[in-house]
Amino acid sequence: MNETNPLIALAAYALAIASAALLLRAVPTITRHLQHAGESRFASIDGLRGYLAFGVFVHHSIITWIFLRTGVIDFPPNNLYAMLGQGSVALFFMITGFLFWDRLLTHGHRHDWLAFGISRVFRLYPLYLPLMLLVFVTVFHLQGWELKEPGSQLARQVLAWLTFDRPDINRYPQTGMLISNVTWTLAYEVFFYLALPLAGMVFIYRGSWRQVLLCLVGIYALYQAVGWEHSLKKHFLASFLGGIAAAYWIRRPQLVAWSRTRTAGIVALLALAIAFTAFNRAFKAPPLLLLGLFFVIVASGNSLFGALKPRSIRWMGEISYSTYLLHGFVLWAMVQRLPLWLQVDARDAWVYLPLLAVCTCLLILISSLTFLYIERPGIALGKTLLNRLRQRKESQKRLAQKVAR
Repeated sequence: MNETNPLIALAAYALAIASAALLLRAVPTITRHLQHAGESRFASIDGLRGYLAFGVFVHHSIITWIFLRTGVIDFPPNNLYAMLGQGSVALFFMITGFLFWDRLLTHGHRHDWLAFGISRVFRLYPLYLPLMLLVFVTVFHLQGWELKEPGSQLARQVLAWLTFDRPDINRYPQTGMLISNVTWTLAYEVFFYLALPLAGMVFIYRGSWRQVLLCLVGIYALYQAVGWEHSLKKHFLASFLGGIAAAYWIRRPQLVAWSRTRTAGIVALLALAIAFTAFNRAFKAPPLLLLGLFFVIVASGNSLFGALKPRSIRWMGEISYSTYLLHGFVLWAMVQRLPLWLQVDARDAWVYLPLLAVCTCLLILISSLTFLYIERPGIALGKTLLNRLRQRKESQKRLAQKVAR
C-alpha cells in the first residue's frame, strides 16, 4: 500500500457514498428526515460538510497506517492526505464563522443569545459525553480496572476532558490517540462562540469607544484563558475570517450571481485542487486564501456541478459531527485492536485495506445511528428547554404586570 496513492481516497469516498445511499434506501427514517429538513438556505454547505468530515477520517487512516509500520505519529508525506485533515478543518472553521456571523448580520440587536447558547451546548455535548465515557471505560478496561491516579487527579482529568482537553487518563499514554485527538477543534469552536457576542459589539453593534475597548479586552482575556496547546493558534483562528468574509460576500448580489456561474465553479475547484496539492499545511496565508475563495463560491450557492447535491452527500453532511467525532475510535478499534484479536498483522496492506473498507462502512452506519438516536434527540431537548425558559419568562412578565396594576 502506497500512502501517496490518491486512489485510496477515491475508493474510500466511493464506498462511504455508496453506504450512505444504501442506508437511504433501507431506512425510511433517514429519507423522512431529509424530506423534513428540505433544502436549507445554504444547501451547498450542507453537502460540503459530508465531504469534509469523511476527509478527516481518510487523513487519520493514512496516519494510522504510517504509525503501524514505523511507530511514528506524523503527517502523511503526501500533500493531498495531509490537507484532507488540515484543509477540511480549516473549511469547517470557515463554515462556523460564516453561519454565525451571517446570523449576527441578519438579526442585529434582535439576535437571540439565549437560543444561541443553549443550541451550542445541546449540539456539542449529547454525543461528546457518551464518547468521553467510552474513552474512560476503554482506558480502565485496558488497564485491568486498576486505579493508578488519586481520585482528585482523576477528577481533574474528567474536568479537562469536559472542556475538550485530552490529558492522559489514569496514566494511560497518549489517551487522545484513542479518538485521533479530534477534540482540539472543539476548543476553537467554543472560543469562537464565547467571543462572538464581544466581536459583534465591536464590528456590528458598534457602541461607544469604551464599550469597544472593553470588548476587545474581553476577547483577549478569553484568548489567554483557554490556554491553547498549538503554537500556530493565531493561524488556526484566522480561518474563521474566511467564513466571516463570506457572510459579507453573499450580501453583494453581483458577487453571488457570478459565484453561481459555471466559471465560478471551475475557479472554486481549481482553488481547492491547488490548495490540496501544492501545500501540506492549511493554516498559512496562501492555502487559506485559496480555501477562502473556494468557500465563498460554495457559500453563495454553487453546487460544484452537482457534486454537493446528491441525497447521499446530504445525509453524510447531516451525520458529519458524528463522523468527525467518532471516526478516531472506530479506526482505533478496527485497525489496531481487532487485528490483535484476529491474530493478523495490520501492517500487511492486504490486511489493512479490507479492514479500512469495513471501517468506512461501519463508520457511516454508526454515525447514522448516533445522529438519529443521540444527536437529533439532543438537539430537540435543547429546543424544549429553550421553549420552557421562554414560557417561564413570559409567565413571570405577565405576573409582574398584574402586580403593577
